[in-house]
Amino acid sequence: MAAHAPRLARLFTPMFARTINAQLVHPAASQVVKPNELESALARPLQRAYYRPEASQAELAASLSYGIIKGHPFLDGNKRTAFFLANEYIRAQGHPGLADGGQVGEVYKGLQTVVDQYVGVASGRLEENALANGGFKSKDS
Repeated sequence: MAAHAPRLARLFTPMFARTINAQLVHPAASQVVKPNELESALARPLQRAYYRPEASQAELAASLSYGIIKGHPFLDGNKRTAFFLANEYIRAQGHPGLADGGQVGEVYKGLQTVVDQYVGVASGRLEENALANGGFKSKDS
């Protein structure tokens, strides 16, 4: 699973993340307040894949989300941006998104759990492994 990390690192750039954040916080202005934290968060999956080649795609997506949530690079919309980027990271590898579990009709069933986990990470109650183990279910997790 970690073999996709270099390709995805070229797709998930700071410009892409800023564009996503701008769409998520619209009509408010999107503002990057910590550009180094943004670059660091986006590099986390590649670094994880390099040092732990056996890492699952769920772990890589969780590391990306965790970096955005804890690094707080945007003025507003950090959890929303983290969710969207992690969801797209997983989908770019051909897997179902975070909340759909592969079932089109049940797209919102697991969403409350994912939201609770993101809020838990933001508040300091949960660590990164809680996202990978509980929030990002996948075929290879």
